[in-house]
Amino acid sequence: MSEPDIIYNFFQQNRSHFPYLEKDSSGQKRIYLNSGAGSLMVDSCYQAIEMALRNLNSMPGMVSNEEIQTAELHQEARKAVADFIGANSPEEISFHFSTTAALFNLAFALRKLFQPGKNCLVTDLDHLANISPWETIAQQQGAEIRRIHLNDESQILIDKLIEKVDRQTVLVALTGASNVIGIINPLTDLIQEIKQKSDALVVIDAVHLAPHSPIDVREIGGDFLTFSGYKLFGPMIGILYARKESQPLSFPYRVETNRPQAPFCWEQGMLPNLAIAGLKGALDYLEDLGNKLISPRDKATTLSRTRVFRLAMEGVKNYEQKLSLYFMKNLERIDRQKIKFYGLVAGNKIVSKVPTFAFEIFDYSAAETKRLFWEKGKILIADGNHYSAFVTRHLKKEALNRLSLAHYDNLEAIDRFFDTLENLIYKK
Repeated sequence: MSEPDIIYNFFQQNRSHFPYLEKDSSGQKRIYLNSGAGSLMVDSCYQAIEMALRNLNSMPGMVSNEEIQTAELHQEARKAVADFIGANSPEEISFHFSTTAALFNLAFALRKLFQPGKNCLVTDLDHLANISPWETIAQQQGAEIRRIHLNDESQILIDKLIEKVDRQTVLVALTGASNVIGIINPLTDLIQEIKQKSDALVVIDAVHLAPHSPIDVREIGGDFLTFSGYKLFGPMIGILYARKESQPLSFPYRVETNRPQAPFCWEQGMLPNLAIAGLKGALDYLEDLGNKLISPRDKATTLSRTRVFRLAMEGVKNYEQKLSLYFMKNLERIDRQKIKFYGLVAGNKIVSKVPTFAFEIFDYSAAETKRLFWEKGKILIADGNHYSAFVTRHLKKEALNRLSLAHYDNLEAIDRFFDTLENLIYKK
């Protein structure tokens, strides 16, 4: 058996860890192709939440068994996140209601940088969660917002971005991967060029990248990075990485009695213990996935957990590229006069995107297409602007449909999608 077949079979067997993959909570069969709106939760996430319900206290502490376990969970979860993204310390990790909430908290914390005469760069490729906070704080503080538009393939105009960075730039907001069309930004090279021209802070929205690719914040070189548990096979929770060297520039929301040091100064009020437990359960699953993918040569050595997470996400990335190539191959059988796909959809562009595809069927509105996929094929996809309104405006569309794959999907699900698509196009 070839190595690609071994990897494919491995991920096929791994599907059993997702209890609602082929049936919803009512037992109805369906195909879930909407991971971009929120991934399915892995079984270890449910188990961790159930354990937390029984054993945790609301407040961490150092006396009773329950409050000690709560404090330990918080620290273990921070350490797991730090290892997952290659951070130096758990103290660089804070928890928030969502990524959007984390970014608004961060914008307020950095408000003193946004003075008249200063500027901030945002890109049209981003989710609005990494645009609106910076627009809001810049308007309030009198700083300039500079927008970076997209080219004909809906990629950011990198030359224009670098050109607009200057010594008065205080912050550049970037996305890891587009929430609508899946295009990946070349973060490491891009941030290196930004830092050569300016002392600007770089904030990365990695929500749509984290479930699909390894992330190493030390390698990337940004100052702040966010992602969400609900797209990483866990519950709704936002995670903020704040590089230790960049933290002194921030003044977060904080009640007087909250500890002033990181990470506690970033967190308002009680933490969501059940969500933190679920996030830790999801990361435990990815760590286990990485351990199963260790090569025989490396089994004799002790790998760091960061390296194990990287193996997991490299495996996920390679498998998902196989799915994307198969998806793109199937596009060849579709009449392009009846449908259009947006972004990078050529096979040679596969390394530049995650498995997310935006499209429209010309005979239907986006809302009708979503409904018909459900009625005809019991397939769940998305419609709308997907909170990335500047992408859809660039494409001169009010709404688009979006299919988004994850590593628990397979070739059969893609076949079902295209069978249903042909049914709609040709009105069979």
